[in-house]
Amino acid sequence: MNDTGAMVMVNALERRVHLAAVDAPPVILDADIAEELHELEAVSRDLETHTLSINTRRAYEKAWRSFGGFCVDLGLEALPAHPQVVRWYVAWMSTQVDDWGEPRFALATIRQHLAGIAERHLRDGYLDPTGHRAVSDLVRGLAKLRAARPVRKRPLVLDKVVRIVDSMTHDVYPAGVSATRDATALWLGFAGALRRSEAAGLRLNSLELHPGDGIHVHVGRSKADQDNSQPDVVVLPFGGTPRTCPPCAVHRWVALLRESATVDPRTRRQSLMSQLYGYQLDTHVCGADGGGQLIDGTDLASSAYLLRATYRNRKDARIHEAGVSGDALHTMLRRRMTEAGMNPSAYGFHSLRAGHVTQARRNGASTEEIMRAGRWQKAETVNVYDREFNPAARNSVMRLGL
Repeated sequence: MNDTGAMVMVNALERRVHLAAVDAPPVILDADIAEELHELEAVSRDLETHTLSINTRRAYEKAWRSFGGFCVDLGLEALPAHPQVVRWYVAWMSTQVDDWGEPRFALATIRQHLAGIAERHLRDGYLDPTGHRAVSDLVRGLAKLRAARPVRKRPLVLDKVVRIVDSMTHDVYPAGVSATRDATALWLGFAGALRRSEAAGLRLNSLELHPGDGIHVHVGRSKADQDNSQPDVVVLPFGGTPRTCPPCAVHRWVALLRESATVDPRTRRQSLMSQLYGYQLDTHVCGADGGGQLIDGTDLASSAYLLRATYRNRKDARIHEAGVSGDALHTMLRRRMTEAGMNPSAYGFHSLRAGHVTQARRNGASTEEIMRAGRWQKAETVNVYDREFNPAARNSVMRLGL
């Protein structure tokens, strides 16, 4: 750094004032009161850990480590940080590129890093340096410089979902075990319009068999409802055919979970094979046609994960207690699309949620109905998820009488 640059940095740092929002807490001399306050502090610390979701907390911690490393390398103070230091950090992130010359930090990532810096300062009793006008103007300028149409995942509508499910090997052991699970995950994403984190987080007792509707899924706390205060019931309706029936998919998978609990390996293997061979995609197994059901309420009276990790080789399959991750569901979808002869490059698990909206609108569903199914609070969000890639569809130009 030259002398001019060093002088600018020194002048900027000299203008810094102490950013503490409050003084130190009072010293308590009474031992009994001090002990009680110590217990209350322990409770408050525990409550504080629930303020942010686990994923948000991890992202903020990663952002703070990055900012801290930047400050250490340049001999700057990270806490409390002067707004000018934050500006330099934003400028640094904006200049970083990957091996292909593309920006290493997307604009959304830069904003996430600023949120992590702000959270750390406020948590430690300092004013937020990222709220300074000099910082916000810099981010606004970067946003205009990088202005581009967002790239969103293409929708997977009904015929494509059916194509993926049909391409799986359902009637062969042990491949049919993971196929049964993956089909259930696909219908949760499409019919239930669930995000991948929501699908991965479901427990058996999140599901409730309903004689009229099919299956009610209680999503609980989610990405868009951190306080778990919004309506969270998703309906998986009976399908017109067993092949397009989400409840049938759930029944088949939960029945396999039940059989997998058998301790004896030989008996377990025979039970799983019998389950796979006995109930294929051409038979309703959820009671939709007045027939029998593979599972009942007792099979759902458990807090175990619904979608679980599986292990299989050429001869055997095991279903673990651990649940799958959202990333695993994303990878699974792309792999299954490849197996179905489809190009997965423009798709992800979120394509199922977008496909729900697109398919429902094609079939005449109102925005209000879609908002209720996907638990959206704003109609504008539904419009974003409606990713109709046929420009002529629902377009008044087709009604001009030309």
